[in-house]
Amino acid sequence: MKLNKKLTLVTSVVTILLVVTGCSPSQQEMFNAAIKMQDVKSMQQHTTMTFQLTGSGFDPNVQQQVNTAAMFLNNAKLDLDVKTSGNEQKTAVKAEENINLALQGMDIKVPIWVDSDLTGKTPKVTEIIKIPQIAKASLPPQFANKDYMVMDPMNMSNSGLGAMDMTKLTEFSKKFQATELKFLTSYSQRFNPTINAYGNSSEYMQTDDGLKMVSSYQISINDAQFKELIRYSVNNFVQDKEAMNFVKEFMDSIIGMSQTPDKAKSLSDFDQAFKAFDVNQQVAFLAKFNTVMDQLKNVTLLGDRGLKLDYAVYNGYFIKESTAIDLKMDMAQINQFMNTVNGKPTASVDAKGTVDMMINCSTNISKINTPLEIQIPELNKINSFNYLDLMNLITKPNKKSRIGLVNE
Repeated sequence: MKLNKKLTLVTSVVTILLVVTGCSPSQQEMFNAAIKMQDVKSMQQHTTMTFQLTGSGFDPNVQQQVNTAAMFLNNAKLDLDVKTSGNEQKTAVKAEENINLALQGMDIKVPIWVDSDLTGKTPKVTEIIKIPQIAKASLPPQFANKDYMVMDPMNMSNSGLGAMDMTKLTEFSKKFQATELKFLTSYSQRFNPTINAYGNSSEYMQTDDGLKMVSSYQISINDAQFKELIRYSVNNFVQDKEAMNFVKEFMDSIIGMSQTPDKAKSLSDFDQAFKAFDVNQQVAFLAKFNTVMDQLKNVTLLGDRGLKLDYAVYNGYFIKESTAIDLKMDMAQINQFMNTVNGKPTASVDAKGTVDMMINCSTNISKINTPLEIQIPELNKINSFNYLDLMNLITKPNKKSRIGLVNE
């Protein structure tokens, strides 16, 4: 197990969580809202995603593929409607999600339900997916006329399809949240990137209480600031003792829940690697990382519109979140960067062409802590099948499968 890769992954996640934090009261208000959202018992969310892809300068065959991808993506729209409702302890939660993908004049709708109850000694989680008509044609005849596919993560961990003890994972999730929030609250006080990318204002916005004045926050990051934020985040995180201990506690727990046969060796290898990652190794790691970041200055990651995040806070909760990210990939720049990092040319092909992708995502949040009714479909052996039955039929076609489901 390579500790450096794990550290980079964790610091990237923490960067996303803490990019809004800092020293000012307004930034602290945003962080408080993010923490407060963790205690929400019920809410309704509507998310819309759109994409805009363009590409130019490629060889004709590649250019045609880029144009085809652009034709599909630029006419696509993804809508997600999500309702969640649970108890205060978050040990019993129901959720309903309606996914609607509009693509090339075709609408694909996929309703999903989740019913979880972690109050007893044996956690119970049921995930129900309503099969869209377009997908039924690809199912085996035994399942083609059924409307629902049901997945039980707890059973999957015992089937050979899961690599994690789901019961332990559930218990870990319940207990580790407090540890995570404590760490983030503490670490946010030491995470202060000197990037002038923040603004706030007030505006009237429609809320559950009608048209009200809300606090609006904006974060706008260009290409250079984005790279500087990555550099600062990794350097700050790796040199923070509490952060490193948090990583160790998290990774020890995850490896401990793994069902791989060499779990003990993996845990031992990670602990040894962590102990060996002393001050000298940290210095060496950061020196190499910062060299790569220096070389990355010549590679464009974000286009002219950069990365923009907008948040609206009302009564201490987020009620709207919007993200717009302008991704830009210059194949010649990337090829040169890879050659420099590797110390030798990676290919003799003359890389060329540029791809731009604009991703817009907007989420409206309402009915926070308001009782919501979620109707879980009634299942029987006629209208539903189990995901494991399908997998058994595909992987072991001669094995008799228990067609049907839970409420027979």
